[in-house]
Amino acid sequence: MTELDRPLGEARSYPAQVLTDRHAYHQVLVGLEGTVELETGRGGVHVAPGVLAPIAEGEVHHYLAAGDNRCLVLDLPVAWCETLGLDALAECRAYRLPPTLRERAHDLATGEAPLLAQWLMAAMASGGRQVAMPRLRLMRLLPEVLATLERPWRVGEMAARCHLAEAAFARQFHALVGQPPHAWLTEQRLSLACRLMREPQASLTEVAVACGFADAAHFSRTFRARRGLSPRQWRQDHASPTKASNPCR
Repeated sequence: MTELDRPLGEARSYPAQVLTDRHAYHQVLVGLEGTVELETGRGGVHVAPGVLAPIAEGEVHHYLAAGDNRCLVLDLPVAWCETLGLDALAECRAYRLPPTLRERAHDLATGEAPLLAQWLMAAMASGGRQVAMPRLRLMRLLPEVLATLERPWRVGEMAARCHLAEAAFARQFHALVGQPPHAWLTEQRLSLACRLMREPQASLTEVAVACGFADAAHFSRTFRARRGLSPRQWRQDHASPTKASNPCR
């Protein structure tokens, strides 16, 4: 059985024949169109639109679709689920999602870990499963950090805001966004800097302060280390209208 190093999501259609499978990761099916008949050790499930059907790691399951169908299939690494407190979802019985979560399910095929984690936590809560408060605090913290990148955020402060020790916070953060906290924070600041540098009237010192760097020198050192050129060179390369749409690299 193949193991996963990150969560995956995609929309699939199942064939009109009985198939048997078993995975080294948890899997969640969400019905989008038509119906898929799923049989697990916990019994049979009609995976109709809006129905969430979990399949635990290592669980033998069979499925059959009698007509046209589409399911959102989420493949979730066991360690990722355990770190974020989502492993209980794999053991629960199938249930119907509320309309708001059904609508948002269509956006999960990108497999973006933060989006998946947020949706899965909401799905757990809608199914009567408790989500640990530290995880909820972490999900709420990210938008706040993004909205205030000029602040001198420290990992210790972010961990305290989530009522977690720094080591536990770092593990959960990495599982959620795929990067350590400091690396993620630096990347968000540099991305914001790229957007601000497209405005010719903004000085590099103003950009540095707005993005949470100590000064222009600190900003320049970090930018060059991550992007391979100085902020001034990057700004010159992206000054013309034909290059304005290029991503920050």
